[in-house]
Amino acid sequence: MSHINKLLGFLSFSSVLLLAPTQTLFAQEVAEARAIEEVVVTARGREENLQSVPESISAFSAEQIERAGIKNFRDLADLTPNLSQLDNFRPGLSRIQIRGLITPQVGDPPLAFVVDGITASDLEFINQELFDIERIEVLRGAQGALYGRGAIGGAVNITTKKPTNEFEGKVSASVASGSDVRLSALASGAITEDKTFFRVGAYSRSFDGQLNNTFLNEKVDFLDETSVFGMLGFELSDRTSLALKGRISNTESGLGYYENVSANTLEDFSIQTQHNVPGQDERDLTEFNAILSHDFAASTLELVAGYSESDQTAFSDADYSAIDFIEDPANFIFHYPAAQENILKVESTTFEARLKSSGDTRLRWALGAFLQDRTRDSVYKNYDDFFGAEPRTRADFDDSVLFFSILDDNSSDAWALSTQLNYDITDQLEITGALRHDEDTRESFDSRDKAGTFAEETFSETQPKVSLAYQMSPETLLYAGYSRGFRSGGFNEPSPLTNRSFEEEISDSLELGFKTTLFDGRGTLNGALFSIDQENAQITRFNIDSFTLENISVDDVSSKGFEVEFAFQATDQLSLMLNGGKIDSEINAFGERPDLIGSSLPYVAEYNLNAAAEYEFPLSGALDMVMRADIQHTGPRIFSFDVPDIESTKKTFVNLRVGIEAEKWSLTAFADNLTDERQVEDLFLFGDGVTDLARYPNAKSQFGLEAKYKF
Repeated sequence: MSHINKLLGFLSFSSVLLLAPTQTLFAQEVAEARAIEEVVVTARGREENLQSVPESISAFSAEQIERAGIKNFRDLADLTPNLSQLDNFRPGLSRIQIRGLITPQVGDPPLAFVVDGITASDLEFINQELFDIERIEVLRGAQGALYGRGAIGGAVNITTKKPTNEFEGKVSASVASGSDVRLSALASGAITEDKTFFRVGAYSRSFDGQLNNTFLNEKVDFLDETSVFGMLGFELSDRTSLALKGRISNTESGLGYYENVSANTLEDFSIQTQHNVPGQDERDLTEFNAILSHDFAASTLELVAGYSESDQTAFSDADYSAIDFIEDPANFIFHYPAAQENILKVESTTFEARLKSSGDTRLRWALGAFLQDRTRDSVYKNYDDFFGAEPRTRADFDDSVLFFSILDDNSSDAWALSTQLNYDITDQLEITGALRHDEDTRESFDSRDKAGTFAEETFSETQPKVSLAYQMSPETLLYAGYSRGFRSGGFNEPSPLTNRSFEEEISDSLELGFKTTLFDGRGTLNGALFSIDQENAQITRFNIDSFTLENISVDDVSSKGFEVEFAFQATDQLSLMLNGGKIDSEINAFGERPDLIGSSLPYVAEYNLNAAAEYEFPLSGALDMVMRADIQHTGPRIFSFDVPDIESTKKTFVNLRVGIEAEKWSLTAFADNLTDERQVEDLFLFGDGVTDLARYPNAKSQFGLEAKYKF
C-alpha cells in the first residue's frame, strides 16, 4: 500500500497547488481570459449553438470528457444537475433518476439513451464503458415528441468520433487500486481517400475488486470486461453516405453483494458482505447498426437500422447471509436459506426514417417514422440451501434442490410517427412545435403454460411539445415550454403471488428557462424552473411472498424544482464550473398505500451540487500541466416504500486529476472518491424492516495513473 499512500500524498499536495494560484489569478485583469468555446449540439436533430436552444441541456465535449475522467454513465450523471445513477444487484442494472423520475428495477429507464441516432431498446445497453466519444448531450424534461416513448424525464444524446482522411491512432493504459488495469487502443483513417474510411478499437478492464465477503474471504466487486468495435464509412456520392458500425462486449463480474444491516446500522460500513454463495454475473452484448444519409436540394433523408442482443446469466446467494439454520432455526423468520439464478436474453431490431429540412431558413421542419421489435426472455430459479453456513458454488445446486422457478417470455412491438416545426416569427422570437404518436404492444407468458399465463395489451400515447424562445439580446435567451412524455406499461413475471400488470406512465412538464452569456463571452449562466406531473409513476418493489421483484404504479406524483449551470473562464489558465439542482417530489395519490401520500418517491435526492475547477499552465514550450478538482454534494434520499422513514445522510464526493500533457502523450494521476465517502446504493426490506435490511454499498476510493499516446 506504500505506493498508494505516496500517490495520495501527491494528489493532496496537487490540490493545494490547484487552489493556491486562484488568489493571484483573480487579481489579474479579466481581459487576459479567453472566451469560452462555442458548444454545438444536435439535440433537436440539427447542429445549433447550445446557448440558442430553448432546452435545458448539459453538454460535454471530447476534451471535457477526457479531462473530467468520464468513463461511464455514472461519471456523466455525477456532473449533471438533477441526474443521478445508483448501482444495484448487477452491472447491467442501474437506478437512473432525472428530475425526480426514476428507473423501476425491472422496467424501462426514465430517459431515452441515443448513440449516433440509435435509441437503446433496454436498460441492458446503457451501462457500458463510454469510449471514443465526441460529444454527450443531456436533455432534461419530457422529450417524448423528439425522442419517443421512454423519454418521460429526458434524453441522453451521444455522438461518437468519426474517421477522416487523416490517419490517427491512440493507445491508453491505467492502473488503480484493487489491481484495476484498463487498456484500450484505436486506429482510424481512410482506406480510399475521400471515399472509404475505417475506425476500429478495443478496450479491456481487469479489476480484482475492493469490497470483501468476510465469510468466504474473497472480493465481491470484481470485474473483467473486453470490448471491440469497428466502423466503416462510405461516401457513395457527393450527396450520399453510408456508415456501418458494430460493437461486441463480454463482462464477468461480481453481483448481489448485499450487506445485512438494521435501521440503526444503515450507514455503518464496518458491516461487510457475508454470503456462503459467491455471486457471479456473465454478460455478452452485441450491437450492429447502419445509417444511410442522402442530401436532397432542400432536405436530408436518414435511414437507420440497428440490432442489439444481450445474453446474461447470474448466480448468487438469495438470502444474503451465511447463517447456520440448523443450529438457529429462528433465522428462518427473516432468512429463507437459498441461492438464486437469473437468466436474461434481450434481443431487438430498430428501424427509423428521418426527413428534415436543410439550410438556414425561417421555417425548419422534420418528419420521422420508427419501428422496434424487442424480446426479453427471463428465467428465475430459486434453490434450497439448507447448509447456509458452508461455502457453496453453482455446482452444488441442481433440480433436486430447486424450490421454484418463474419463466417470462416478454415482448414489445412498437411503432411511432413524428413531426417537428421550428419557425422564426421574428429575428428574435422562435416557436417550436412537435408531435409524436407512439404505440407499443406488449406480450408476456410462461412457456410452460402459455395458454394459462398469456397476457397482451397495447399502450399508446400522443406526445406534444411546444416552446417559445425570445432572444432578448445577443447574450440572453428566455424560453418557456410544455412537453409530454410516455413510458409503456407492461407485465410482471407470471406468478400467482404478484400483480400481473402495471400501467403506462405519463409525465407532463412545464418549464421556464434562461440562457445568458456573460463577461464578454468568458462565462455562461443557464437556469430553469420546472414542474412535472406524473400519472401512474412506475416503481419496483421486492415481493417477499414470491421472493421476486414486481412493478407497481403510484397514481399521481408531482415534482417541482430548479437547476442552474455556471461556467467561467476566469483566466487563460483557470476554468470554473458550478451547477446544481433541487427537487421537491411528492406523492399526491396512491390507492394501494394511502399512508404514503405526502412522501417522496424512493431514490430521489432532494438536491445535488457539483463544482469543478480546472487549471492549465505551461511547464515548457511542449508540456502543459492540467489539474482538476471535482466536488459533488448530494442531499438525503429514501430507498423503499416499505421503510419510508429510513433515509440516507448528505454525501460529498471529491475527485482529483493531475496530468502532464504533450502534443502526442499525456500522463495523469487521479483520485476517485478521495475521502472514501461511503453511501447506500440500494436498500430493501428483508424481514421486519427495522432489524433486517439488505444494503448495497457504493464503490470505495481509487487512486491510479493513466497514460495515453497518440500517433
